[in-house]
Amino acid sequence: MRAVPHALAQVGAALADHGQALLDLQQACHRDAEGAQRGWVGSSARALSGFLDGWLAASTDHCGRFDQHCAGMLCTAAVFEEMEQGNAALLAGRSAR
Repeated sequence: MRAVPHALAQVGAALADHGQALLDLQQACHRDAEGAQRGWVGSSARALSGFLDGWLAASTDHCGRFDQHCAGMLCTAAVFEEMEQGNAALLAGRSAR
């Protein structure tokens, strides 16, 4: 398997940026929906409240998965970089003999 640690780190950073943008957008949407909810009454208000609770849970889980994926990419990049450095040191030691 060929891995390019720098590319993995770039993808991890891009995922982190995208995840943060997604979180910011979802939080803004949720605030807007909560603001609109104040004008609802009765069963409509309860239905909207239930929908918003479910949506908040789903969006929180989604952002959590982005965070996990980002952390995995960054960790993998670090591990592969360390392996590359170790392999380079071994090869340098062998060629010096």
